[in-house]
This record gives sequence, C-alpha cells and structure tokens, in this order.
Amino acid sequence: MLQLLKAQEELTQNSPWLAAIGPELTNSLMSCAQLSRVKQGANVYALGDDDGCIYGLSEGAVGIQVDDADTGVAIGHVFGQGAWFGEASAITGKPRLIGAHALVECTLLRVSKSNLTRLEATHPQIWRALGVLAVMNTAVGIQIARDLMVLDGKARCLSTLSRIAVTFGQARIIPLTQKQLAEACRLSRSSFAKILAELESEGAVERKYGKLIVKDLSQPDAQQ
Repeated sequence: MLQLLKAQEELTQNSPWLAAIGPELTNSLMSCAQLSRVKQGANVYALGDDDGCIYGLSEGAVGIQVDDADTGVAIGHVFGQGAWFGEASAITGKPRLIGAHALVECTLLRVSKSNLTRLEATHPQIWRALGVLAVMNTAVGIQIARDLMVLDGKARCLSTLSRIAVTFGQARIIPLTQKQLAEACRLSRSSFAKILAELESEGAVERKYGKLIVKDLSQPDAQQ
C-alpha cells in the first residue's frame, strides 16, 4: 500500500497530463490504478496487444518501440517519470501499433480498460482527458518523425538526445546505454560512439556507465 501511495504521489507531482486534467479526475483515476513493476528488458506491452490499459510511469525509463520496415522493431522514443501512455488502444479498442519496453526496472500505475469504462459513469470527461493525452503523445510522435528526417548523423543525434533528455526533468540524466541511444538515433554503435565523443569534448554531454548526462546541446547544426 505504501508503495502504491508513493507511486501515486510521484505521478501526481510529475505528470504534465495529470496537471492538465485537474485534481478531481486525477484523484478518481488514481483510486482505480494498480501498481505494476516491470523488470528491465521485459515488455510493458507488446505490438499487437489489445488489453486497452493506460500506464503512468512513476520510476524508470520506458522505450517506445516502433516497427520500422527497414530495421525491424526499434526504439523510437523514451519516456521518463511522469509520462502516461497506451491511450490509443484504450480509445479505439484496437490492437496496439507500438510497443512499450522497460529499459531499466520500472514502477508504473496501470488503469485497466474496464476501470476506465466504470470511471465514465461518474466522470464522462475521462474520454476527453484521454484525447488530451493522445494529442500530447502525438506531438511527441511528430517530433520523432522530424528528427528521423534529419540526414546529418550528428544533427540527428543532437535533436534526438534533446528530445529524450527533456523527459528526465532538470537533471537531464538519461539512464540508457550507448547501444540503446544509438538505436533511438538510428545510428550504428560505432558512428554514435564517435559523435558522442565529439559532444563530450565540446562539453555537451558526459558519459557515465549505463547513462548519459546531457549538459548543453545548443549546437548550431542541431537545427539543420
């Protein structure tokens, strides 16, 4: 129970979506949420799942997986503390078009489709709230698409790292390996390592074991 309360508190304090939908709906949503722990390397949900749950990330890092026709399933984005996701399946009732994968051990809150439906009886605005979440996550999707259209490897790396770093708050510590980040940037590990070394020499990032500290990515070529 204490762990559930802690997760609820962390999400309430750190979620832009919950801040947008207001305290009354937030409290009702939290009252029907279940605590979920997912081990590193396991799926929160897979492509094609049709459970219809939504998830809030209290602690950890979740990689959003997309099926790239050229490279197969790959990381498209990374969510940090406070993020909510999974709303598309809840709204449409269709199988999931993207997957969610625990990049580190994660603590989440899960709200089932049945609980969302029950919540509708007293809070019909829940579906509008999920629409707001869909718009917020669609904006992230648009940014991902823009990043992937950047042809220059270093510029694409800068843009992708900036996008991911924002999800980890003011500390901007990304708890991912170089292999995982290279995948998100659509670069080979060798190319990514070379670019990362350049960025570190410029004072933009600091490499640590299993994580990357983002300091200043305001490089001119990031906008190319």
